[in-house]
Amino acid sequence: SGEPVASERNDTRDGAYFNAPEPDTVYNSSGDRVRRRTGTIVCRVDLTTIGTAANNYNTNYLGYLLGAGFNTQVPSSNLKQDTASAVANVNTYTPTAAPADADVGLLIGSEINGRAEYSAITDNNVGGDVTVSPAFSAGFTGTPTVRGLQTWYVPSRTNSGQFANSVSFKIDGNNFQQLAFGCVLESMNITLDNGRLMAELTYQAAYITDNHGAAAGSIEPVYNSGSPAFFRGAYVVVSNGSPASSSNGSSGETQGRIDLDCEDFSLTVTNTLTPLGYSNDIIAMSGMEVSDVDVELTLTLSTVNTTIADDYFNRKVRQVLVGTGPVADGKGCAIMLPAAILKNDASVYDVSGNDIVRQTLNYQQARYAGDFTSASYESNAGNSPFRIGLAVGNV
Repeated sequence: SGEPVASERNDTRDGAYFNAPEPDTVYNSSGDRVRRRTGTIVCRVDLTTIGTAANNYNTNYLGYLLGAGFNTQVPSSNLKQDTASAVANVNTYTPTAAPADADVGLLIGSEINGRAEYSAITDNNVGGDVTVSPAFSAGFTGTPTVRGLQTWYVPSRTNSGQFANSVSFKIDGNNFQQLAFGCVLESMNITLDNGRLMAELTYQAAYITDNHGAAAGSIEPVYNSGSPAFFRGAYVVVSNGSPASSSNGSSGETQGRIDLDCEDFSLTVTNTLTPLGYSNDIIAMSGMEVSDVDVELTLTLSTVNTTIADDYFNRKVRQVLVGTGPVADGKGCAIMLPAAILKNDASVYDVSGNDIVRQTLNYQQARYAGDFTSASYESNAGNSPFRIGLAVGNV
């Protein structure tokens, strides 16, 4: 894969012919040109979680793949699995073991009445209580088990442009081997395959080369031991009000919830990659920086929701959260835009089919400012505009 980088020779000619292009490369000690290509690497994976054996994805393939485009935060030991000692309301619970400041902004999950529900921590210490937003359902009572998810997020404020790591790929097959270095996530597209979440990840490679002589042949795939994320037994939720957005909040958000009858969704995250160029290396850059991010979440509703019909014209900001099932020790996945704006008029219904009337919602991320500790919390996942979380093991 990949294409060589070259400079076309547009020299003066004395006839109708062409000159060979000049490859953009360097010479080795033998005086030969070093082969170099650039291009994209595309991976398609499902989001099978890590299971019960590990408490983070830092050395797991999903951690590497997602970390090449996002920053990440692992839940503290207290948040990996905590049984609430009391529940004040659907936005507030008393932890048995208090989460850390660094847990603010992380996605959390809980099984309520047999279904997976998710939210995000907005303040870890309000008189000893934890606040979350959007709200859990009315079944969040008693002493529920709350599970923290390792959360990958788009950093904001002074951390804009950061991501956890770049990755390299070795692609082996029968009699061929390709190597790609300095790969950074250019786009992530999540769609449904009969309810199973599938992620198509596209990486921009700084340097691609071949090493066919070292080909190892076919490689047996390795899978995580948790559960694939299914768009079943969970909810799609929007907040019933607007979170702090253009101005920083003075307390953690505690938005209510509106459950949507969502039959399908798709998510596309596009990173604008800017090379950090320099001339003292063959790849002509020291790395790539994420200079802009565009998040688009499309929901297809099988039952029209009139509450949000005027959101586009009212410039309404809402929280949007897509949950998946199951949620348990080492199992669970959720996607969240903590502040989202509509890109389409939700009052225009889809009547193109011959069965039912549908409603399509196209959301884009907005500025979010509803996470709080002693002040507006802008570290780690706090106040980040996009988040995706995967459950970790309680070990």
